[in-house]
Amino acid sequence: MSRREKRRVPQRTCIVCGGKKAKLALLRLALDDESRVCLDRRQRYAGRGGYVCSRPECLARLKLDQLQKAFRRSLSADGWDPALTMAEALQSFGEHLKKQQLQ
Repeated sequence: MSRREKRRVPQRTCIVCGGKKAKLALLRLALDDESRVCLDRRQRYAGRGGYVCSRPECLARLKLDQLQKAFRRSLSADGWDPALTMAEALQSFGEHLKKQQLQ
């Protein structure tokens, strides 16, 4: 067996449904420099993040209190725009599907 085959795949938990999946299969939400919730496409932003399934049901059920628990800090209501977050997530998910179809 090669080293690559022995590697363990990091698991994360969706903050909405509680389902465990591979880290790369989930969308990571993080805080930008102005403490606004944004989609961390590369999963590289510093600090705590929250992972959400890319399923529309989980994105639609995402609430501010779930984000506050994931980030372990209080957030202002104007620091999160659910419609914008969902639009970014769906666009990212669509790009991911296109890449898979090309392979």
